[in-house]
Amino acid sequence: MEQGRSSIGGLEFPLTRAELVRRIGSQLQRRRFRRTRAAVVLSTAVAIVATVVGGVFGWPHLVCGTGLQQIRGECVGVNDGSYSFDAGLEWVTGRIHNMNTEVEELAASRDDVEAFRIVMMTSFSLGGNTDLSGEQIIRAVEGTYVALMRQNGFAETGSGVEVVAEQSRIFQLYLANEGSVQQGTDAVVDDLESMVDDDIPLSVVIGQSSTTTETEEVARELSERRIPMVASSSTSTTINNVHSPGLIRSAPNNEDFAAALRDHLDRQAESDQEPVRGLLLADENETDTFSLDLADQFRRYLDPYLVQNSLTFHGSAGSGNTTVYFDHIVNEICANPGTNAVFFAGRYSDLGTFLRSLELRGCRAESDTPITVYSMELGLLPGMTRSYSGTECEPADDDSAPEHYRLVQASAFDPSWLEEHAWSPAGFHDYKTAITTTVKAETESTSAPEDFYSGYSLVYYDAATIAARATLLGFEASDESTLAASVRNHLFRVTREPTGSGRLDYLEELEGRVTGRHIPILSSDCSVKTLDADPFRTPDVPYDELYPDLAD
Repeated sequence: MEQGRSSIGGLEFPLTRAELVRRIGSQLQRRRFRRTRAAVVLSTAVAIVATVVGGVFGWPHLVCGTGLQQIRGECVGVNDGSYSFDAGLEWVTGRIHNMNTEVEELAASRDDVEAFRIVMMTSFSLGGNTDLSGEQIIRAVEGTYVALMRQNGFAETGSGVEVVAEQSRIFQLYLANEGSVQQGTDAVVDDLESMVDDDIPLSVVIGQSSTTTETEEVARELSERRIPMVASSSTSTTINNVHSPGLIRSAPNNEDFAAALRDHLDRQAESDQEPVRGLLLADENETDTFSLDLADQFRRYLDPYLVQNSLTFHGSAGSGNTTVYFDHIVNEICANPGTNAVFFAGRYSDLGTFLRSLELRGCRAESDTPITVYSMELGLLPGMTRSYSGTECEPADDDSAPEHYRLVQASAFDPSWLEEHAWSPAGFHDYKTAITTTVKAETESTSAPEDFYSGYSLVYYDAATIAARATLLGFEASDESTLAASVRNHLFRVTREPTGSGRLDYLEELEGRVTGRHIPILSSDCSVKTLDADPFRTPDVPYDELYPDLAD
């Protein structure tokens, strides 16, 4: 027997190939077996690593659906409506997906049809830490969807509404979820850029929902990538066509709201009423661009009505809706006999907390004139809705408990517009009819007057209408390599556009600010109605021409 071979008598049966090679195989056979076994071990290890890596990096995409990824527990990215983002949105995202499918099929089957894609960018996390309420998000999606259904001339819009767009020019609506704290903005911007050359190309982005430093960065990023934007509920004046060329807005900005309040106060000062002496209560949160800008506009426009001292607080924007406590601020306000008003420059949610603190404190309850709180919002502020029954403002009974505050706000919407024969902006009743007929089958949809109170349905309906018109102008010109870039060149050709808020205009020298939009003044005690029967309208000239005394 050759040296190194094992005796066959030492083998155990049944034999395995590995044991035979090890015991009686040649050196060459043993080397080949060791190499084969090592290769198997290596390939198994690689497979395990690949599985783990695939799970780590692939799972965020698999769990969310097409075009989305999970970041900090939320599915962010751009989607065609096949993923709802939240159970509360399923009824409307399903309809959006059906509309998108129909548009795609028409564009593919008919040579005379041109299709375009508009993307709505906001947070779709109804139960997350977003700065918007679930009601505001739902109504915003609803208004955008209905506007594009109407532009498309699809039958679901209802026979009572005139179709204003040719059927050969139709629109898809995609939804871009940036996340409740805007954690997905980088991914969304990259996704948007990749869509400009799709078979159905991206033309315009509508958004964003909240104005923060991140919002400003997104506006600049889209501008640099030559993607136009129609700003909707982000009202800071820092979001404009100068800082982000290719941007116009559908809603009033903070300067518009401040000017509307100034106009109201100037008119009020002409009467025999007690002059307003108010302090500014301002959010000092450095990441909350909206509140910082609103405070600046209040200082500039309301200077004649401000006392020297002001108070600050750190608001909840971007912090997961952390509760803000106003007890010490309310105590200071109530103890100051030299003021009869507060100008609140902060978020919707923080104002609600402040008003509750004011009510619990019972500030000046013994006085015949409660403190007046002035602020702004696209729709009705908290504390205002309880003054309305349907479309009517109903003052409290004289015999009821005294009011602890009086709330006055500048708004982009007035519930009285919902009355069938009452005055309203041109196009408002067409908007109302389109909303109620398109979504009437759903219990979650806009049907009662209260469902319009947030103002978001109207503002986003207007934004989508303007985006569609800009798209058609850009397509007709086709003077750039992409549709989006062409649309960007022609935003200021949108003139006298019929929307739910009247005929809106855009002038390049006004930095993307909308003109011709009504800003009614509302009050919780219903006292403003007769004073401001003719609502303020955003002018077509710079404000410093109207108010030469503006503070620097």
